[in-house]
Amino acid sequence: MDVVSQLKEWVQIYLKSRDILQKSIAGFESRDDDFVVHKTTGDVPFFIRPEFADVDEIVQKVSGNAGLVVLNTKKNVDFVVSNWDRLSKLQGLCIYFVNPKSNDKWLLYPFTHNQVTEKASLKRGLESLFSMVAPYT
Repeated sequence: MDVVSQLKEWVQIYLKSRDILQKSIAGFESRDDDFVVHKTTGDVPFFIRPEFADVDEIVQKVSGNAGLVVLNTKKNVDFVVSNWDRLSKLQGLCIYFVNPKSNDKWLLYPFTHNQVTEKASLKRGLESLFSMVAPYT
């Protein structure tokens, strides 16, 4: 199974397990590498990008709530830091940093994180979060 398929399957299982009590997920609709979660509260697109490459694509595609699933790598954390000004303006974006090999993750809501953190400590803070999950190799 390729890494895109692994991430897609991993995050769908994760979302289903988080929805056990609320039961708001009606289903998933596959869109090539990406998918949409159909919820009783509205649809939420998820973009599977093992490696961040194009911030413009994300900024253009994200409106409202959205999930972005990436591998937990230092390169992806550095990409977020270097594109922080643009990513932190996307109010509904949640970035899932995942290591499917260790079945672990950490989540980042850039807009919210930007409200509670100082710009000077951003890189150190994100690297600290990154270090709590084994990096994907």
